[in-house]
Parts: sequence; C-alpha cells; structure tokens
Amino acid sequence: MTPARRPRRVVPHFMAAAGLAADHVGVQRTTLVHVAAEVVADGLDPPASHLVNLLERGPLAAYECAAHLHLPYCVVRLLVADLVAAGTLLTRDPPAAEMPRRELLELVLSGLRAL
Repeated sequence: MTPARRPRRVVPHFMAAAGLAADHVGVQRTTLVHVAAEVVADGLDPPASHLVNLLERGPLAAYECAAHLHLPYCVVRLLVADLVAAGTLLTRDPPAAEMPRRELLELVLSGLRAL
C-alpha cells in the first residue's frame, strides 16, 4: 500500500511572500495574532485571505498559523507583518510564564536521578 501523498501546492511558497517587505518584521514564533475589528477579507491575495479566515475563529500564535496554512514560518512571519502594517491583523506578545522555584526543580532532578 502506498502512503497518501499531499497534493502539490498551486502557489509555491516563495510566491506567497512575493512583494512583502521585510523591513518592519517584528513577529516572533509565539506572537499571538488576531483579526482587527470589522475587517473584510475581500481583495486580499489568497495566502492573506486564508490567514484572515483562519484567525476569524480566534487568535493563534504565528507558528500555529504556519502549521495550519502549510506554509513555512518565514513566509507567515512576513505575511503577518504586512497585514499588521495594513491594519488587517493585530498582534500581542503572549503572557510571560513564571519560572518554577529552584527548590522545586532540584527536587524533580533528584527524583529523576533516583529512578
């Protein structure tokens, strides 16, 4: 039995990023991306339109957007930055996670060594 092949993309990855400028990129992998209020996806190119449609269900990290769209992260990063500059998307950094106490980490480490 042969494994199922994914269909070839109609638009190559480099075409999805065509015309996007890299001078204002401030998007990291964990940057949360969401659609600005009352934005219509009409008139956008196909990759941008797919991204906006994906984000209408709720915010996602830039890396998650790349996974859902089957595009490289670097392409989605440029796409998000361009749509943020146009006012279509908004971004925010994820909340900072607190580091566990050192004592707790030492207890876990000693427990792992005991195994």
